[in-house]
Amino acid sequence: MRREQQSRPSLRVLKSLMVCATIAVSLTLHSPALMAAEEATGVTCTTPSADSINPIRQSSENLKNLFSEVKQYLGIRYRFGGDTPSGFDCSGFVRFMFNKELNVNLPRSSREMATIGTRVDRNELRPGDLVFFKNAKDRINHVGIFIGNDTFVHSSLSKGITRDTLNESYYSKRFATGVRILDVQNSQLPNDLNNLIDGDSAS
Repeated sequence: MRREQQSRPSLRVLKSLMVCATIAVSLTLHSPALMAAEEATGVTCTTPSADSINPIRQSSENLKNLFSEVKQYLGIRYRFGGDTPSGFDCSGFVRFMFNKELNVNLPRSSREMATIGTRVDRNELRPGDLVFFKNAKDRINHVGIFIGNDTFVHSSLSKGITRDTLNESYYSKRFATGVRILDVQNSQLPNDLNNLIDGDSAS
């Protein structure tokens, strides 16, 4: 009897330890902090302010200057998280150019940029609009600046700052939306500003 009585508490302790271990594992796997850390690898969208929804007025000269300046950055390497001429990622390049040439401060990530301005269809794109692309999970993960004639400039993972076309199979399949952040009258600009950007886009 004494042995049984002595062994019963130890079984209870063992069961309690097993329950605690199970709870601990469950908390580890489903911890809100860990889930938030995982989600942080994909940037969350922010709700735009009322001021950021309406396109910002810009002169046609300012926009022409933007594309004239792009040529000096062609070929600069892609760098994850980069937002300076020493290396750009896609959103870092767009943000840098808009801030430097147009004094427009954009959000840091492509997903956040897609939440501001006015959405436009592909066949309504104008020079200066932003073009966004999605990954296999239909999440926006890339951005470029539309030039005209189905062409856009962006920071490519393989080529750095370069030009590509929306007609290319890779980009055509992944095109998500266009966003108009700048209010420039269509009559003030040619439909294609490629002539302002020198250099070979394939370099």
